[in-house]
Amino acid sequence: MKRVMWLVAILLATKTLPAQTGCPGCIVSLPTLPEDTIYLSEAPDGQAGMYYDQDISFRMPKTTTPVAATDPSVPPNIVIQQVTITSVTNLPPGLQWEVSQFEFNPAEQTDGCVRLCGTPLFSGMYLVEVVVDAQVFFITQSSSFTFPLYIAPSQSITEGFSLINNAGCGSVTASFVNLVPSDSVAGFSYLWDFGNGNASIQENPGPQTYSSPGVYPIQYTAIIDTSGYYLARVNILEVGCNDILGGAPDLKIGIYDNTGQEVYLSSIVQNATVPLAFDLFLPLETGNYSLRVTDNDGGLDGADDICGVVNFTRLSDGVLVDDEMSLDLNIFHQVDTIISSDTVRVFVQPQPPVIEYSSPAPYCEGDSLTLFSSYDDHFIWYQDSVPILSVTDPMLDITEAGNYWVVYTSEDGCSAVSPVSTIVFNPYPQAVFTIANNLLSIYQPEQLPESYLIEWFVNGELIPDAQDLTYCIAVSGEYRLQITDLASGCASFFEQEAAYNPAFPNCTTASTEQFEEPLRVYPNPMENEVNLSGKWNNTADLYIKLFAADGGIRRSMVVTPPAGQFAISMPVEDLPSGIYFLSISAGDGVQIFKLIRK
Repeated sequence: MKRVMWLVAILLATKTLPAQTGCPGCIVSLPTLPEDTIYLSEAPDGQAGMYYDQDISFRMPKTTTPVAATDPSVPPNIVIQQVTITSVTNLPPGLQWEVSQFEFNPAEQTDGCVRLCGTPLFSGMYLVEVVVDAQVFFITQSSSFTFPLYIAPSQSITEGFSLINNAGCGSVTASFVNLVPSDSVAGFSYLWDFGNGNASIQENPGPQTYSSPGVYPIQYTAIIDTSGYYLARVNILEVGCNDILGGAPDLKIGIYDNTGQEVYLSSIVQNATVPLAFDLFLPLETGNYSLRVTDNDGGLDGADDICGVVNFTRLSDGVLVDDEMSLDLNIFHQVDTIISSDTVRVFVQPQPPVIEYSSPAPYCEGDSLTLFSSYDDHFIWYQDSVPILSVTDPMLDITEAGNYWVVYTSEDGCSAVSPVSTIVFNPYPQAVFTIANNLLSIYQPEQLPESYLIEWFVNGELIPDAQDLTYCIAVSGEYRLQITDLASGCASFFEQEAAYNPAFPNCTTASTEQFEEPLRVYPNPMENEVNLSGKWNNTADLYIKLFAADGGIRRSMVVTPPAGQFAISMPVEDLPSGIYFLSISAGDGVQIFKLIRK
C-alpha cells in the first residue's frame, strides 16, 4: 500500500510546484480524459530574470487501477480515500505557488490546478521535492518525489555585447557595447578576448583595430556573482541518538551564528528515519555557524538529547561528521556566467588599378588614345564620374577629353580606385595669313596660344629668322605658315601662292619724295587714338587706312594737308586688342606701319 501512495505523489509532483506564498486564481483546463486516470499537464521551462506565470492542471486517480496499469506490483481496484499536498521544497528562488485546494477526496473531486508565478532569480537545474500524505484504508503514509526543473540563464550567449563595424577591407576599427552592465553593483567581472592578441577585463573596453586581413573571433564572458550564499538543505545521514525504548528519535535541527544567536530552528520530525532532509534556503553571511541536531524526547529527564554539533561556514558545502552523527550540507551560491561570441572579418584590400597609355602626352584634337587597365576583370571604367558600362575590356579607346579612372571590386566586395587620368586633347593653333602689297600677315593673331613658335617657309624651305607675325616677301612662290603651340606641341600650317609685286619693294613704294622727313606714327601700342605726323611738300591727297590682321579695313580717311608740317589723329578706342597695319598712300607711294592695340 505504501507503493500506491508514493505513485500518487509522483503524479502530483511531476511538474513545478513553487513555494506557497500566493499565486491565486489558477484555472483548470483539461483535455477529454477517462474518469479514473492519471494526468498532469506540462509546464514550460523558465528563464532567470523573466516573469513566470503558468497554470498546471491535473487529474488524480480514484483508485489504484491507473497506477497498476504502469506498475504491476501495485494491486488494482483499491479506492484512494484522500490525498493531501503537504510541502514543496528546493524551488528556484523567486517562484511562488498556490493550488486550487490542498486536500482531495478522489471519490468526489479529482481535478485541480496549481499556479506558478514570480520571477526566478537564478538559473540552473533544480531538483524540486514534493511531499504528500496519502490515505488508503485509514492508513496515512508520507512520501516524496524529486523532479528536475530547468531555469535558463537570464541572457543567451549572443546577448552579452553588440559589435559595431564587424567587417571591412584592409583594416577595421570595431567598437563594443556591453549589454550586461553592472550599474556599479559589485560582483560583476568581465573578460574580453578580441581575437587580435588583445584582451581586457574592463566593463566597457575601447575600440579595437584589426589591421591585417583575417577572421577574428571575439569571445566575451561576464561573471555575475551577486546572489550571496544560502544553506539550501541539511540532509542528516546518520545519528546515534534514539529514544530510550529503542524507538526512532524525534529530530530537529537548530542553527546558530558566531555569537550564539539562533538563526534557524526546524519543526520536529516524529520517529524520524535517516536520511532525513530539511530544506531551509537560509542566507549565510561571512563567519562561523554551528548546527545542532537534537532528539526532542531522548533524555531520561525528558529534556532534549543532542545528537551532534558541527561547525561550518558558508564555504562548507559537503559532509560534516560529529562522532556518530554525519550530515550533508547543501550550500547554494548562484554564479551566472554569460558567454557571447561574434566575429570581425577583415578582407584583403586590393591594390589600386594602374592605367597605362598607348602613347605619351601631349595629345591634339583628332588624335586617338588607348587606356589600359592593370586588372582584366571585376572593374568599371569611369569618365567624369559616369560609368562606361558598355566597355568591359581592359582597353579603352578614347577621343574625348575628360577625367578617366578605373574602379576594381574584388570577390570579397572590396574596392580600389585608380589615380585619375586627366586626358586633354589640345586644339591646334589657327594658322592663316593674308597678302597685301607683298606683306604676309597672320589672320587673327589674338587667337594665338599663350606661347607659340611661328615659322615661315617658301617652296618647302624654312626661311631663317622669319618668326614674326608678318613676313615681307621678295620673290614669288608657295608660302607656308606653321604655328606650334609650345605648351601642347600641337602644330598647324597654311599654304598659298604669293606673287611678288615690284611696285612695293620692302612692302612700301619706292617714291617717298613727297615727304621731306620720315613719317611718325605714335603711340605704339595704340591707346584711344593713333597719331600721324610729318612734313608734307605737296598738296595731293593722303589716303590713310587701318587694317586688322585678317586684312579687314577698320578705319579709312582721305585728307589734304597743307604744305609743310602736319599732324593727323585717328580714334581707335572702340577697336579690340590685336595686331593692326596702318597704310599711308600718296600718289604711287605707300608706307605701312605695324601697330598693336592692347
